[in-house]
Amino acid sequence: MKFVIDTNIIFSALLRNSVTRKIILSDVFELYVPEYLYEEIARLEDLILEKSKLSTTDYTALLLLFQKHTKIVKHELYERKMPLAEQTMKEIDVTDSPFLALALALDSPIWTNDAHLKQQNLVDVYTTKELLEFLQLESPLELP
Repeated sequence: MKFVIDTNIIFSALLRNSVTRKIILSDVFELYVPEYLYEEIARLEDLILEKSKLSTTDYTALLLLFQKHTKIVKHELYERKMPLAEQTMKEIDVTDSPFLALALALDSPIWTNDAHLKQQNLVDVYTTKELLEFLQLESPLELP
């Protein structure tokens, strides 16, 4: 199953060795991100290093692992869905439009812990907790 993942998922997985990190690194799902997501994470590097207590080397290695376990999608693939996504998200949080547009282009749900994306009704949205419940129902598995 494929999911578009929001920035907060990567951010969370960088901050602590959590189930979120384990899901990303497990390859249980095909995970897609808009191409600018890692640029956005790079702008947060100092904050992530401070909060996570990771060394710069460990942070860089982990970020490279996440990039390896996610498919980075160029804007051109989902730009035709941006007007609908922006229209849908304009009263909610327009900054989430690229994630919705990518999910629409891929016919995919979104994995996020951002409540804003749950307010739209064009694609399904799963939190980490809901993903874990889904995994247990489908096939209980051991995450790394």
